[in-house]
Amino acid sequence: MWYGVPMATWPMYAFGLVKDLGLTVEIKMDYRKDSEMVVSAQDIERGIRQVMEHDGVIRKRVKEMSEKGKKSLMNGGSSYSSLGHFIDQI
Repeated sequence: MWYGVPMATWPMYAFGLVKDLGLTVEIKMDYRKDSEMVVSAQDIERGIRQVMEHDGVIRKRVKEMSEKGKKSLMNGGSSYSSLGHFIDQI
């Protein structure tokens, strides 16, 4: 995410990013009676195509979050300030 690159994810590994922040493309898996997880080639293709859209919503959102993350680490940013306060307290 630091570099502003969107991801295609399996839901079990990035569910929070998919659901809460909308930063990834979810590739869904189907569950069958025999408990095997199956993902189709079409689902993988759909996910990868969404990630590669240059003007897509997800790409814009990831870029925005990348910029916010970088700003938080700069002098005066929220993470920078929080770490400073923590160091002052210990």
